[in-house]
Amino acid sequence: MSTVTVRLNEEEEKIYYKYAQFNNIALSTLMKEALMEKIENEIDLKSVLEYEKRLVNNEVELYTLEETKKLLDL
Repeated sequence: MSTVTVRLNEEEEKIYYKYAQFNNIALSTLMKEALMEKIENEIDLKSVLEYEKRLVNNEVELYTLEETKKLLDL
């Protein structure tokens, strides 16, 4: 496991530490979870933008529930 140093000013340290305490988690856990959430949000946004581009280019096929059931032999 590696160690990463993050420099915080006094105000940031106070805010982040109190938030971590409020949620009963370690500050390192808070930072890891926040970074992972940011990464996931960017991936989600990229997916939405790609979908919207495909939608504009008529590259998306939509199926009703009944059509989906029929396609899956359900």
